[in-house]
Amino acid sequence: MWMSLILGTFLVLVVVLVALAARNSRRRFRGSGRAFRCSLRVRGHRSPIWPALGRRWSRPMWAMWSDDVLLVRRGPILARVIPLRTEPPVDSVRTLVFEAPRWHGSLPIGVVLKIWDGSWIEITAPADDRLAVVGPYLAAAINDLPRAPAPRRRT
Repeated sequence: MWMSLILGTFLVLVVVLVALAARNSRRRFRGSGRAFRCSLRVRGHRSPIWPALGRRWSRPMWAMWSDDVLLVRRGPILARVIPLRTEPPVDSVRTLVFEAPRWHGSLPIGVVLKIWDGSWIEITAPADDRLAVVGPYLAAAINDLPRAPAPRRRT
């Protein structure tokens, strides 16, 4: 009886410590101030850098840019950071009303990026994170913005 109580207490302690370590890891990654929530999927063939990434949207992840490298933090407990060196996007940011996962809000945005190995990934995020999603490629964020109202004519 005592042995099962000690074993149960030990298991609870291990679970609590792992949960705290995962939370601290996530908080450190987000604490940089440049991280944003996103989902990713492959467009075209799978990437040898990240073969587990499929054609369906991934679960929500955290990502941030470091120059032209997109650093994606994946894994809820044993987190890994996957660096994806990218090239400038061919297309601009576009609105993904019907294609994006539900948690991205009412007007989610998406951008397709080419990775250095030749594969294409699509990133989606809430519209509020437009500048964070495009990172160093700011021209891609400007193309899809609504037009400014025309100035009134003076008579």
